[in-house]
Amino acid sequence: MVAPLALSVLAVAGLLVALGERLTILHVVGMLLIVAVGSNYALFFDRSSASARSGSVPLTLASLLIANIATVLTFGVLASSSVPVLADLGSTVAPGTLLALLLAALLARPAADAAPAAAS
Repeated sequence: MVAPLALSVLAVAGLLVALGERLTILHVVGMLLIVAVGSNYALFFDRSSASARSGSVPLTLASLLIANIATVLTFGVLASSSVPVLADLGSTVAPGTLLALLLAALLARPAADAAPAAAS
């Protein structure tokens, strides 16, 4: 559960530093938002892998994708702002939440396919 969050934050911090950005307190706040939103993604993927037999998994995945797209687009607009405060926040959260969703999906535990064995 923690791995997608940590990897997302480290990747975004590394990307910002590699691009020559000086990290500020607003970047740290953005990283906290990545952890907050990404933890929801990780929890949903963990829950969906535990209950893979129910029919609600496709709806859950669709809602996660729609929510993520809205988040990335919203913070992407903020990243293009001429106001430095908004640009710093947007440039941190937009890629971080996208990475958090992708990594939560990739690192989710596979569903248990085998039914419990009957006692002999």
